[in-house]
Amino acid sequence: MSTLHEIKAAAATLPAEDRSELVVWLSESKDVWEIRREQLRREIKIGLDEIERGEVAPLDMAEIKRKARARFEAESRN
Repeated sequence: MSTLHEIKAAAATLPAEDRSELVVWLSESKDVWEIRREQLRREIKIGLDEIERGEVAPLDMAEIKRKARARFEAESRN
C-alpha cells in the first residue's frame, strides 16, 4: 500500500480536473465527515470553554476591516 506522501505526490501530477474530482470524492467519504465533525466539536468546545472562563472580547469590526484592507493592499503590491 502507498504511503500518504506517495499518494500526495501522485495526486499532484494529476490534471486539475482530476484533482478536483478527487477532492469531491474524498469530501463525500463518511470517514472524512466523521473526522471533520469531531474536529469541529473539539474547536467549538475550546471556544465555549474560553467563554466560560471570560477569555473573550467584543469584536472591533473597524479594526478587523482596517487590518484586512492593509493585508489586501500589501498582497496586491507583491
